[in-house]
Amino acid sequence: MELEPRQRNALIVGALVGAVLGAGTGWLLAQAADDDAGEAKQPIRPGDVLKFVRNAASLLRQLDDLRHRM
Repeated sequence: MELEPRQRNALIVGALVGAVLGAGTGWLLAQAADDDAGEAKQPIRPGDVLKFVRNAASLLRQLDDLRHRM
């Protein structure tokens, strides 16, 4: 598959951003596991899940908008 330089650069930037976000998320989860070792955890409420899904959908819409601009 041959990519134009613009597409190749976008792919590289996207991969780097994804790697940084993934590493940051892993670090945050590891820190949270260490901090909450002896504490009682709060249950996950349905509103929390809906908020997460809404934010994820918003992120996907923004990424699609960026894709159309390129």
